[in-house]
Amino acid sequence: MKKKKIYFILIFIPLILTIFSCSKKNPGGSIQEGWDAENGKIKVLSTIAMIDNIVSEIGGDKIDHLCLIVGEIDPHSYELVKGDDEKITRADLVFFNGLGLEHGASLKYHLDNHLASLGVGDYLLATAKEKLLFNEGQVDPHIWMDMELFSLIIDPIVEELVKKDPEHTTFFQSNGEILKKKLLDTDRVLFKKMQLIPPEKRYLITSHDAFHYFTKRYLATPGEIDGKWKMRCSAPEGLAPDGQMSVLDIQRVCDFLCEHRISFVFPESNVSRHSLQKIVSVCLEKGHNVKVAETPLFGDTMGSKTYIQMIEYNIETLFYYFSEN
Repeated sequence: MKKKKIYFILIFIPLILTIFSCSKKNPGGSIQEGWDAENGKIKVLSTIAMIDNIVSEIGGDKIDHLCLIVGEIDPHSYELVKGDDEKITRADLVFFNGLGLEHGASLKYHLDNHLASLGVGDYLLATAKEKLLFNEGQVDPHIWMDMELFSLIIDPIVEELVKKDPEHTTFFQSNGEILKKKLLDTDRVLFKKMQLIPPEKRYLITSHDAFHYFTKRYLATPGEIDGKWKMRCSAPEGLAPDGQMSVLDIQRVCDFLCEHRISFVFPESNVSRHSLQKIVSVCLEKGHNVKVAETPLFGDTMGSKTYIQMIEYNIETLFYYFSEN
């Protein structure tokens, strides 16, 4: 009888511990419940983490916010999974990047048909087109890579929040102004830091074309603004990392590396390193030693960082490697 009791305890206790530990390691359910709660707050859904972080800073505790595409998932090709359509339908406001970033058919359909959705990039296309970059006629959607440019999405977000919750107008407007100043102040500090690196070392090779805005703002010198800055960055894949990479693409990047005697190529946190490893192999065959940097950059995702931390991290990483180059 005692043996049976001991056996039961040995089985039962680990089971309880497993259930308890799982509940602590999986906060997703509680976050979803909090966002969906009937508490009088407006429900705001953002497609990508960079926008969600801006929204959370402006809305504070007056809103419930949620990010749709989380972790290291590629937003370019994201398709809705079970429960996503309910989140979009439940949301009082939906903010998305636009400019062709969220081009997955199922997601795009729901974004286009939501009664209160705003593409912040599409807003910039309508109000500040001259500040956007184009690649072979296609608008570059990676606007968050330039902190000064991304600060321009604050006002339309504030405006939409005020429309939905006019009672907290002053709160939203004040938070928006504070955040805008913080972004612009940080932007100037990061620009000055990167300019400490000699111009001949400020060349960037990444997995796909997500860093043009970043290059123009932080790597270029003032005299290179009129298109010359483009010579400071290159990538084997286009604006979306799901495109086809040709032999010519590999050759083009290898020639770029050899010409400027670049020692490192930079992987992105959510993109395969296959193309960069191929480039390294070809460069070695040409007699030029190139390495894949051990520390990846954040392009289309930002991990567990805030938006400002993401840009600061990219600057610090490049500053280190450029200094070593």
